[in-house]
Amino acid sequence: MIRQVRLEITEAAVSQLHVTYLDHTDSTSTARPRGRVLTNSTALGAYDSGSVKRQGCFLRMISIVEAYVDIVTSGLFRNRTYGADELVRRLVKNAELRASTTWQERKAALNDYHQIRVSEFAQWSALDAGIEVRNAIAHGLGYLTPRQRESRAAAKISQIGIQVSNGNVVVSDENLRRCRDLCIEFIRYLDDRYQEQTPSHRN
Repeated sequence: MIRQVRLEITEAAVSQLHVTYLDHTDSTSTARPRGRVLTNSTALGAYDSGSVKRQGCFLRMISIVEAYVDIVTSGLFRNRTYGADELVRRLVKNAELRASTTWQERKAALNDYHQIRVSEFAQWSALDAGIEVRNAIAHGLGYLTPRQRESRAAAKISQIGIQVSNGNVVVSDENLRRCRDLCIEFIRYLDDRYQEQTPSHRN
């Protein structure tokens, strides 16, 4: 079987993942003085520039995957409504908007409407843990949110080698490399499933 050409959006997402990772490693490899460390104990926690940069890189890479999923899902919805009447297009548009609200909705939309089962991705549990890390960074300044503490997210996160210290998600350089590789693997997996659904389509 001849391998189909990757979608343009797939190549763009993979490129952004590489560039994001390389920009971080380049910025940390220069011999510059360490950034400011704020250790005052407040509800916002402490600030360490190195930690913040690693967390920012991690968040960006997971966010690239999130944006990619939304774009691919929108493309699948458009393919299925081509030539449909106005009522159908409106109904599908509502489903498309709902599909981009949470990861639970993204998974449900891909499964229910497009027969793409994200859970069949071999490393889904690792990516799911990475999403928890991303949420802690985005919504808790690197600390587990109250919801995450209640749901025992720390145990899930620890399974991918990321430490949680006093509620703070500690991202290492090795964690970033693994995150990059995992994100690329998932994007390529979804590209394969997309093309199975629309074999003659190119984006």
